[in-house]
Amino acid sequence: LLADPASAELPARGDLRQAALEAVVAAVGARPERERWEAGWAVLVRALETGAPDLVVAPATALAAVRRDDWEVPEAVERLAGVVGLARRADRSVGRAVAAADAGRATGGRR
Repeated sequence: LLADPASAELPARGDLRQAALEAVVAAVGARPERERWEAGWAVLVRALETGAPDLVVAPATALAAVRRDDWEVPEAVERLAGVVGLARRADRSVGRAVAAADAGRATGGRR
């Protein structure tokens, strides 16, 4: 996948696709070189274009952590930024809803 990200054929099934994306990130992390890191982003963009966008959130976050200070952020990251940001906002929203429900149960639902 890293050798030719543009023509990467990712599994259609979500669990297999997720495993493939996690393997890409693990491969880059095992040998963190700029070219491999950029290829990893290209694979994630390919995944975004060909499947469920939510599956790229965790791998994108992990791949971002591999970045070295002297590596420029590829333009491809811009295409993923919206999906990752939306997922984080959704997670925070769910957290607030759970906290509110817990608080309501703790007070017996009274205000």
